[in-house]
Amino acid sequence: MKKLIAIFAMAAAVVGVQAAEVSLKVDGLVCEKGCLTKVKKSLGDVKGVNLKGSKFATGKKLGAVKVSFCDKTTTKNKIMAAIKKAGYKVAEAPKKAKGKGKKKA
Repeated sequence: MKKLIAIFAMAAAVVGVQAAEVSLKVDGLVCEKGCLTKVKKSLGDVKGVNLKGSKFATGKKLGAVKVSFCDKTTTKNKIMAAIKKAGYKVAEAPKKAKGKGKKKA
């Protein structure tokens, strides 16, 4: 019975974690090796950032970054500050409008 209670307590703790994601435009992020490594290292120093859940665009879309993080542990501003500290200009990417421009037949 004690093991069952412990399992439910752990599950409740996991559910309490708030996952968030921010889309960023990183100016100067021009190479897939050195630049990405520098940004990933900088983000890895921010407590609450999930690098495995984050996405770094490559090829023609290089510079587009989606960072996954725990919003109870860190903030968008801390994430952006870490990227700036790595030497890049960063801004939140504009959100795409859903359903705009489509006409119903």
